[in-house]
Amino acid sequence: MVILKFVTRGAFFRPGTLVWVLALFGCWGWSPAVVAAGLPKGDCAAPASFTDLRHCDLSGRDLAGIELRGSRLDGVNLSNAKMPGCDLTGASLKGADLKWANLVECRAPLADFSGADLFHVTLDGAVLDHARFVGANMFGANLNEVKAREANFSSAYMKDIAMEESDFRGALFWESFMHRAVAIGSDFRDALVHSATLTGASLEEARFEGADVTHSLLNGAHLAGARFNGADLADSRFVNAGLEETDFSAAINLPPHLLEMLR
Repeated sequence: MVILKFVTRGAFFRPGTLVWVLALFGCWGWSPAVVAAGLPKGDCAAPASFTDLRHCDLSGRDLAGIELRGSRLDGVNLSNAKMPGCDLTGASLKGADLKWANLVECRAPLADFSGADLFHVTLDGAVLDHARFVGANMFGANLNEVKAREANFSSAYMKDIAMEESDFRGALFWESFMHRAVAIGSDFRDALVHSATLTGASLEEARFEGADVTHSLLNGAHLAGARFNGADLADSRFVNAGLEETDFSAAINLPPHLLEMLR
């Protein structure tokens, strides 16, 4: 009842909003990552899918192409691990240490990275649809050319993140800190960008059509050629933002200072 009341209130009620809210509160009908119950204890020397690997230290390991689908890796040290082309589909990596790890072109749909340390991790070209990064440290991470449709980045620390030419359609950025993020040419259509910090972000040619960009800070953001057609911009701040050829057609709830800037 509380969730239904929330999504039917004001500007938040739109197609897909229920999905966003269920993602935010972890109330999916299916689980985005496995639970430990019933998983056999894994072999740290030869990690495999559908095993419990929480007792392992995989830091610095060469694990290129490894398949860890549905595995439990909560709290595991994977710092500096080399895992290009890996498969983490449905794996749980909550609180894991992935500092400087190489996950280029990995598959990790439905994986749970909540609370993980992804400092300077490289995920370029990865598939992250429906993955969870709630509260994760993603400072300086590389997420260029990723597919992260309907992924959840709520409360993630994403300062100086590189996320160019990526697909974040329908993703959730609730209170995400994205100061100086570089997301040139990325697709945020129908995303929920609420109470997010995007000050100084490079968002040239980014797409926000139909997105909920409310209560967010875009002060000093570079928005040349960005598209906000039909987006909800209620209570967001665009002070000193670069607006060359930025498209706000059919956008709603434009704040007064933005209307003044567009005159």
